[in-house]
Order: sequence, then C-alpha cells, then structure tokens
Amino acid sequence: MKGSDRIGPYRILRLIRRGGAGSVYLGIDDRLGRRVVAKIYALPEEPARSRMVLREAQTIAALDSMRVVKIHDVIVGDTHLAMIMEYVAGCDLEELLAERDLSLASILIVANDVAAAIAVARQSGIVHGDIKPGNVLITREGRVKLTDFGLAAPQGDSATAQGSLSCISPEQLLGKPRDVRSDLFALGCLLYRLLTGRHPFQGRQGLNSEALLQGAAPPLPAVLADGTALPNGLGALVERLLAADPEQRPGNTHAVRHQLQAIAAELPRQLRSPLRDEAEPVFRDEAVDDLPLQIPPGLSRQGRSRMPAQDQKWALFATWHRWQRRHWIAATTTALCALGALLWGLWPHDQRVFVPRPVVALEPPKAAFPENVDSDILFEVLREQILAVRPDALLHGEAAPFLPAALDPALPPPPETLRIALQCSQTLCVLGLERERAGSFRYRQAVMPAGAPEHRWQALTAEAVAELFAVNL
Repeated sequence: MKGSDRIGPYRILRLIRRGGAGSVYLGIDDRLGRRVVAKIYALPEEPARSRMVLREAQTIAALDSMRVVKIHDVIVGDTHLAMIMEYVAGCDLEELLAERDLSLASILIVANDVAAAIAVARQSGIVHGDIKPGNVLITREGRVKLTDFGLAAPQGDSATAQGSLSCISPEQLLGKPRDVRSDLFALGCLLYRLLTGRHPFQGRQGLNSEALLQGAAPPLPAVLADGTALPNGLGALVERLLAADPEQRPGNTHAVRHQLQAIAAELPRQLRSPLRDEAEPVFRDEAVDDLPLQIPPGLSRQGRSRMPAQDQKWALFATWHRWQRRHWIAATTTALCALGALLWGLWPHDQRVFVPRPVVALEPPKAAFPENVDSDILFEVLREQILAVRPDALLHGEAAPFLPAALDPALPPPPETLRIALQCSQTLCVLGLERERAGSFRYRQAVMPAGAPEHRWQALTAEAVAELFAVNL
C-alpha cells in the first residue's frame, strides 16, 4: 500500500466530495474493521493560528452524543489536518428533500434531534454555524445526526460572514458575535423549509439580505403540502426562532425541545420511525468495494503456508508461472484502462459554457471592495476558480475575461449558461452565480462583508464555485 493511500493508520478508499472548506474521503480503519470519513483542512501558515485550529478540532472531537457524528481521531501533518469521523449509512436531508416532502411527524423528529445536537455543542461552548440540510444526516434507523463542525467556533466569536446562505443568521452576515441563538436561527430556517418547501429568505435571485436583517419571513401556510394542518404553537415557535434580533429568540434549546416534543405527543403513536419509512427509498446503496473485508485477524496476521516443499525445479517453474500470470493480468488491466481513457477522451463532449455580460450594481462604486480589487479583478479570479474545478470547461462570454477569440458558427449554441450578478452596497457585496443546462438550474451566492481582506473574498468565491460545480446538471 502506497503512503498516499493512507492518512495515519487509516486506509483511504475514494473521494466523496470536494468543497471550499475541505476535501472529504471515505476510508477504513483496518484495526477495527470499520468505515470512517476523513475530512482534510489546510492549516494556517501562522503557527499561533495553526495551534488554535488544532485546539478547536480537539474540542469538537470531545463532543459525545448520539445526535452528533462522532470524531474518532484528529491527524495532524505539517500543512494539513484531518478529522476522522464516524461513517453514517443512510442519506442526508438535502438528498431526501430533493425526492419528497416530509410528514409532520418526520419534521418534528428532524427538528428535535437537531435541537438536541445544538444543546450538546452549547454545553461545550461551541457554535456550529452551518446547520443546513446537507449537514443533517438521516440514519438507517430513522434518526438524525448533525455533522461537519468544520465551521464551528467558540460562543461569542465575531468572525466575518461564513457558513451557507441557507442558514446564515443576521449576526453572522454582519460579522457580529455568535452564540447558541445563531444556531437556533438556523434551526428556524430548517424548520421553515421543511414546512413550506422553500427557504424563508431566499428566492430565485438568491438571498434577500434586507428581509433577513429585518426578520421579515413570509408567513407559514395554515396547511402543509400533504393537507395536515399546522399545529398550534409551531408557527409561533418558528417566528421566534427567525427573529432578526437574537434577544427575541429563545435563549437556549430547552424550551424549543419541550415545545417540539409537546407537539409530537399530540400525533398518533407509530411503531416504526416515520422518518425511516420516508427516507428508506433514498438511502444510498452501499458498494461492496467500500465495505471492509471480513478476514479473520488470525489469517491476516499470523497465517503461514503449510504446503509441503516441492522439488526445486518444479518450484522454480511454478514461481515463474505465477509471476507470468500476475504480470499478464496487470498488463491487461492497464491496457484496458488506457483504452477506456482514450475512448472517453475521443468521445465528443460539449463542455462549452456561455457567460452573458455580468450584471453589476455598485452603490456607491467600489465602497465594499478590498484595496486593489475591483469588479474586473474579481471576475478574473472567478474565471480562474471555475477552470480550477472544471478544467474541461470552454468559457465563451460577452465581456472580459470570458471573451472568446471566435465562436464556430457551424456549431449549435453552447449547452450550458453561467449567469453572474454582483451587487454591492456600503456594507457588503453579494455575488450570485447561476448555472443552467437543459432546463436545470443550480444557484450559489457568496456574501462578502465590507472590510473583509482580499484572501477572505477569494475563499468565499472559491467555496461558492466549488459548490456550484459539485454536481453535473
């Protein structure tokens, strides 16, 4: 086994996903015969900040709850840190919501379990900061585990806006101190989406920052998608969780969980988890190659051949025959892989992407930009980031830096369109990115607060680009 296939004692099988915050891999702990997930983060160059990141990782690893994905280990190298996490079979909430709406009983299970996870983090002084459906895992038993505390921060931390826009709180957007009420705001956003099918402060054009800062979410419907009436008290709870002023939200999870449990107690009892029944068709298939081999330890560690010794001549012939056979198989496999790669490369794939002229609204001009940065430089960086995650993309646009030398008039129009919009006020800039291909859309935003340094802007745009192109349309 090559060293590049391992992180410490853990054998890495494959890449799961790559995002702005870090790369996630599936691996195996051969010592215990179990699957693990390894998430890799780049360490800051400054030694003091690097030590702080390590301390935060160790604090997160100390969380111990059935509602939180367990951190088994923290592996530190010279430039990177890997958090080795529990592997959770099943699916995530984003995958489930893409297939169906949930019943009220399942919605209450999700909300109550997430609230329990927030309570565990609060006891350790941790704010998760990124409670979105993709970080809510549905187990095969029909319960919830909260994962990806990579953006977690101590309570009272006043970092610039970070986390996903689907769960960002007003104080996070403004770079103000965060505490448990920020996570409860994210729980309110999650509940709102589960009840209505949409985000309270997002539409087709992305985040409505003005509505977010005012706490002006559209009212909840009286009836859910399946015809169930909205229970008494649930609408008022969501309204309190989504208050723009943290002082108007619940101060802790106790009252929230108590109210959720009281509403659930009014529903008919069920023998099985309704969430399990509703999520089961979406559970991912477990590939045989991803499962640890069940080889008895006595055979793998102490096993020795007990065949009687052969005549030396025939032993040499058998050794030569095995060598020939092994290398013939390896050569054949290599040739087939090379042929497959060649055919794939020669097969026509239309990777052209049309970029209309970006929509830019700066008021006042350049107010929120970092020093030595303007919209032209931002779009140039954006183009480089797109090509870093989609090196096969052929960008054709109406404005620099996406202008082509020429478009072949004999070819049909590019099959994919990338629309870019940049809107800046005195306090922040919002960069919107929308992909369209064959009637399918995918949208991501990056919110850059005024005063944030250039490297922070680049990190935020890189994360939005990575998420935008994480899947094929």
